[in-house]
Amino acid sequence: MKLSAEPCSTLTKPLTGSIFNIQRFSLHDGPGIRTVVFFKGCLMRCGWCANPEGLRQEIDIFWRADNCLHCGSCIDSCPNNIHQRHGERHVINRMATCNGCLLCEETCPVQALKVVGKWMTLDAVHHEVLKDLPYYLTSGGGVTLSGGEVMLQPAFARALLQRLRLEGIHTTVETAGFASWASVKQVCMATDLILYDLKLADEGLHRRYTGVSNVRILRNLEKLLTLNIPLRLRIPVIPGVNDTGEEMTNILNLIASMTAGKPGFQGIDLLPWHAFGVQKYSLLGLEHPAKEYLSGQSKKSSEIFLQAASSKGLPVILSDSLIG
Repeated sequence: MKLSAEPCSTLTKPLTGSIFNIQRFSLHDGPGIRTVVFFKGCLMRCGWCANPEGLRQEIDIFWRADNCLHCGSCIDSCPNNIHQRHGERHVINRMATCNGCLLCEETCPVQALKVVGKWMTLDAVHHEVLKDLPYYLTSGGGVTLSGGEVMLQPAFARALLQRLRLEGIHTTVETAGFASWASVKQVCMATDLILYDLKLADEGLHRRYTGVSNVRILRNLEKLLTLNIPLRLRIPVIPGVNDTGEEMTNILNLIASMTAGKPGFQGIDLLPWHAFGVQKYSLLGLEHPAKEYLSGQSKKSSEIFLQAASSKGLPVILSDSLIG
């Protein structure tokens, strides 16, 4: 899927980014207490993705169908024909383009609708994250850019990072690395810390479970490690996917070979998978893509992963944060 370009030129209009959440008081996305800005849009389709509302750069709508009264208030208020009637029932035309006017959300009498995502100016995002400045200062925290995929909006991400760093605010970027090297370098050169997702070593398995090859991801990681920017690798431990003995060994051997002698490498975070994000798929009218293999718990696998990494001399932490 080709994502739309950032919608306006910095020469004529304020720089804007497609954002689907600004989450406060995060403790697992960099040091200290952090505010996380979630960028909308991603080219990967990981079966365990916890944020399916971040996959498309366009605005989405969560719909709690079980709560819906089918009263038609959203149909009457929507200017873009997104909300339609099928017989006596309300349906959502997911192919139509939402303009983010919020009229459907505001007129729904039972709060069955929620508009997800909006285009925000640099000033607007900056204003929001500065509300938490006292927490950054007292905890050694800061602002983390996550997604979706941050690297698909490089100009906006870099401008935000530069503004925050000028104010002495610690910045972190979380990325899966599936973007052009030019975009990855542009963003990462402006941050204090990189959290780099590494899911699978085997390219065939990577294509099967994420929809894309890992060749670009590994090349970008190799280049980042030469820049000496502090970088932590994050491995989501997915039952039946990368927690097998063979793939676990392949991932750790790959990491050991790539990070040897690289002073920027700070260690590995293991993130156990959990099913907390599964409900979001139904709210978007989607089938969960991984029901057939995401049936187990990954805490035990994560502990085995931890022991294996430690035995290779790799600095590793089993995080309390959960994927899914």
